[in-house]
Amino acid sequence: MSGASGKRVRIEVVDVMGAGSCSSGLHDIGQCWEVTEAVVPQGMCAWAYNSIQPFITALYCNGRFPWRDDPVSRVCCPDADNPVAFQISIEP
Repeated sequence: MSGASGKRVRIEVVDVMGAGSCSSGLHDIGQCWEVTEAVVPQGMCAWAYNSIQPFITALYCNGRFPWRDDPVSRVCCPDADNPVAFQISIEP
């Protein structure tokens, strides 16, 4: 997801709700990735990436969300019992 503009997308685990631990065992609070291409980052659950990928694309294309003042998004994985919250932002 890095093109001529040089943008990179940063993904960070900011919360693990429910029992406080990721069901897949892959994610902990503070864990980060920088996405530079449209593939699941190493060590990230594919289900989680599939959930946040549309938000990554929107931010990469200078999109904004009406419920936020800044160009950042928070998205949870689809695990209803222990959702992992990811913060997605653009790195210049």
